[in-house]
Amino acid sequence: MVFHLSLVGQSTVRLVYSGKLRSEIIDGQNVQKLIDSVHLVQGNTEIFCDSAYLIRATNSALAFGHVRIIDTVDIIDVKSDYLEYNGNTRVAFLRDNVIMKDDSTTLYTDNLDYDRNTQVGNYFNGGKLIDNTSKLTSKTGYYNSVSKESRFYDSVRMVNEDFYLETDTLFYNTLDTKTRSYGPTLGITTDGDTLQSSKGLLYNRQTRYSEIYQGRIFNAEFDIEADTLITNDSLQVYEAFNNITMLSKEDSLTIYGDKAIYNKANNTAYAYENAYMKSMMQGDSLFIKADTLFSDQSDPENKYITAYKGVQMFKSNMQGIADSMSYNFSDSTIYMYQDPVIWSNDSQITADSINIEIVNDKVHKMNLAIKSFVISQDSSKNFNQVSGKTMEVFFKEGFVSKTDVNGNGESIYYVVDNLGATSMNKLKCSSMTLFFEENVVVEIRTYREVDGQVIPDFEIKPTDKILRGFNWRFAEKPKLREIARHLRYDR
Repeated sequence: MVFHLSLVGQSTVRLVYSGKLRSEIIDGQNVQKLIDSVHLVQGNTEIFCDSAYLIRATNSALAFGHVRIIDTVDIIDVKSDYLEYNGNTRVAFLRDNVIMKDDSTTLYTDNLDYDRNTQVGNYFNGGKLIDNTSKLTSKTGYYNSVSKESRFYDSVRMVNEDFYLETDTLFYNTLDTKTRSYGPTLGITTDGDTLQSSKGLLYNRQTRYSEIYQGRIFNAEFDIEADTLITNDSLQVYEAFNNITMLSKEDSLTIYGDKAIYNKANNTAYAYENAYMKSMMQGDSLFIKADTLFSDQSDPENKYITAYKGVQMFKSNMQGIADSMSYNFSDSTIYMYQDPVIWSNDSQITADSINIEIVNDKVHKMNLAIKSFVISQDSSKNFNQVSGKTMEVFFKEGFVSKTDVNGNGESIYYVVDNLGATSMNKLKCSSMTLFFEENVVVEIRTYREVDGQVIPDFEIKPTDKILRGFNWRFAEKPKLREIARHLRYDR
């Protein structure tokens, strides 16, 4: 026997078709038992199932087996094994093998509560949402089929062809594929970058743009941390803001600052605003601070970093200042320009430009060009001085061991005899070589046009004590805590 009922009204749940119909009183209510190819309707909502209970007094229905809800206006299609539907509140409770589809998304779960008024579905005890680009899973979730907004909570996972993400709270829009996570978040890109955040991230898959808060990006080559990280994977450009740490792992080079740009495509980086770098040298650290730092690691045979304006340098046995500086990793040479000054223990070295050669992570030699001047203070606070056109200053264990002067050579050095008397040797010649031991001149060799004198201590005048161009600038010597902000207690 087949039953068909006419459709009247939009709020009442009505029977369209059923293979069999039987009325029973269950719990004091008149219930219609519908069996075989059941079809119910309320307005533009149609319900299909194998069998159902239709309770007219409460305008509700229970549906069993191959349950399907179709909305011909809002374009939604929901399937499940079981349904409880309240026609007054228009809320559907779907259980077991639930599949909800709209024009862009499919949701899989075993427990879905769906409100037909707001067109919002909430699932619990696990669910999976799939759209054209991504698959998202979580223990609980929310999906709005009108705005296409989703919210996922507890053990959230998102996977697409570009990205894998883990978090506990995630907001997602299937129209623009914008993703916003909250709290601890882990992401892995297909090209090998790992993203970590303690406060979440914003990710737009269409533009491949992301913002990471209190986060970190790293791979086998680099590691970047900052309060805010902005990535553009299309251009392979990363921007970082506030409390930045950028590590080049192969070169043991770390850059710090408050603003930075890293170009992954050509392996270059800029850092500015409180910018400084640290390079490891056999257990010691070389720090360089400047208004702007630029690192170029694109050519494995010619890696270098340059520093512009207000340069300060610190190493345990060497400090320096300059207007600009460059460090070449291939030949381990530091180039300093425009009023450079180097301090090594009690020695001060100045020239128009200075090149520092590093061998086995130790200062081996400095090459001074134009207005070269070396000052060494001995234990008696006397200033040994050497000036010339160009110089080569050699080091041993951090101390000046030898100085070669080429052109316009002048020197002052103090000698103490066996009786403790001090005398000053003042010398001029075109070229000379001085040998030192712990900042004391122990030998001098002169070449061509020698003009020298020895002045006893009691005859030394103040004007005899300094060479032209003498300028003792120890007060400008950088301190580590002034350079390395991450080592300070007041940051």
